[in-house]
Amino acid sequence: MTINQASLLEWYYTLPEQDKTDLIIDAQQSVGLDFDVLARADFTDKQKQATTTANETKYTLYGGSRGPGKSYWLRWYLLHRLLEFHERGLSGVNVMLACEDYPSLKGRQITKIVEQFPFEIGELKDTQAKGLGFHLFPEYGGGSILLRNLDDPSKYQSFEFADIGIDELTKNPESTFHTLRGSLRWPGIEDNKFVAATNPEPNWVRDYWIEKRLPEDVPMDPQDFVFVAGLPDDNPFLTDSYWNELRTLPTALRQSWLLGDWYAAVEGLVYENFTGDNLTDQEPDPERSIELAFDDGYIDPRVILFIQRSDTEILVFDEIYHTKRLEEESLQDVLDRCEENDWPLPDLAVGSSEAVGLKRRFRDFGIASRGGTHKVVEGVNLVRGLICDGKGVRVLKIHKRCRNLIDEISIGFKYPEGRRSVHEKPADGNDHACDALRYWCKSRIKRL
Repeated sequence: MTINQASLLEWYYTLPEQDKTDLIIDAQQSVGLDFDVLARADFTDKQKQATTTANETKYTLYGGSRGPGKSYWLRWYLLHRLLEFHERGLSGVNVMLACEDYPSLKGRQITKIVEQFPFEIGELKDTQAKGLGFHLFPEYGGGSILLRNLDDPSKYQSFEFADIGIDELTKNPESTFHTLRGSLRWPGIEDNKFVAATNPEPNWVRDYWIEKRLPEDVPMDPQDFVFVAGLPDDNPFLTDSYWNELRTLPTALRQSWLLGDWYAAVEGLVYENFTGDNLTDQEPDPERSIELAFDDGYIDPRVILFIQRSDTEILVFDEIYHTKRLEEESLQDVLDRCEENDWPLPDLAVGSSEAVGLKRRFRDFGIASRGGTHKVVEGVNLVRGLICDGKGVRVLKIHKRCRNLIDEISIGFKYPEGRRSVHEKPADGNDHACDALRYWCKSRIKRL
C-alpha cells in the first residue's frame, strides 16, 4: 500500500497527545511506519501550511522575514519527502539542500542536522558515491539529502535531484535558479519540488514569487510560484532577546526582517517609506481623465507614466520605459496603449522644461504639455509625503505592472554613499521614472 507521508503528517498533528503516543507504539509494532520521525519535526501552524502548499505546488517559497523557522522547515520537509519516496517503493532517491556558500551551509544546515535529525534512520557522512549528505539506511529507502554550496552551480548540471531546497534563495543570482531547475528530475517521480526559504530582498526572487513578474524569455506559468509568508509571530519558540534584536534594527532592516516587507530592504533609499502598501492591482476609472508624467531620453531611458488622480489618491497605473526610440514613436506608443485598454486620451503631459522637442510632439498628438523646474530636494520631499505622510496615509498608489518605477523606488534611487538626509540631493543614475513622477507631483500637487 502506498501512503502519502506528507499528508499523513498533517493528519497526525490533529491528534491528541496520548493518541499520538499510542499510534507511534502501534505503528512501530505492526506496520513499521515511523511516525516518531514525523513527530520530531514539531512544525508550527505556518510551517504546516508551507508543507501543504509545497505538496501541491511546483515552486514554493517560505518565509520573507527573520524568525519563522525557515531553515528548519526546509530540511525537515526534504526529510519527509525522502520517507514518502520510500513509502512509494522508490529507493536511493537524491534530493539537494543548498546554500550560497559552504560557511552558510555549515552554519544554517549541517550543524542543525547533527543536532536534530534522528540518527536511527540515517547518518550524516561524506561518501565516495554521493558526497556530503544525510544518508538514510536501506530499510528507510537509502535516499539522501545531499548538502551542497552554490559557489559554482554549473557543477550540478549533470546531476539529477528529485527535489531541490535552497536556503536564503535571494543570496543567489537568477541564473543559479535556472541552472538548478534543469537538474530537477528523477526516474519514477513526476511531482518534483523546488522549495526555498529566504529573507526579503528586492531582486529577482521578489519578481517571481511576490509580484508574479517573470521575464518575457522565461516561458513559465507565474501561478506555479507560490509564496507562504512567515513572520516571527508564527514561531512560538523565539526568545525575548531575539525579539528585542529585531525591534531595535535600523528602519529598513526592521521593516524587512520583522514585518516581512519586500520593499524596505535597502539602506540609503530616497523613498525608504515606500512599502507594499503603496502597491495596487487597481485599474483606472475609464470615466475619469488621465494625465502623463515624462522624463526625456534617448540613450538614457525615456519614461512616460500614466496617472489618474481622485479626491483621495494618486494612481500611477502604467508606464512606458524604453531607449533609442524617436519622439513620434513614443507618442504613438501612448496612443496605442490607450486604445488597447479603452483609456481616454490623456489631457496633459508634465515633465522637464528641457524636453522642448518632446513637449512639442505631445501637442502635435493633441495632448497639452507642460514643463517646469524646481529644486530637486523640494520635489523629493513632496513625493515622500505622498508615499506616506505623518499620519500614515498613503496617497500614492502604484500598479504592480509599473516594474521600472517600482524597481527604482525600492532598489535603485538612493542617496550618495555615506550620505542620507532629506536636505540632500539624491545620486544621479537610477532615477528616470522617479524624476518623471517628481515633475508631475511638483506641478500638479501644490502642497500636502
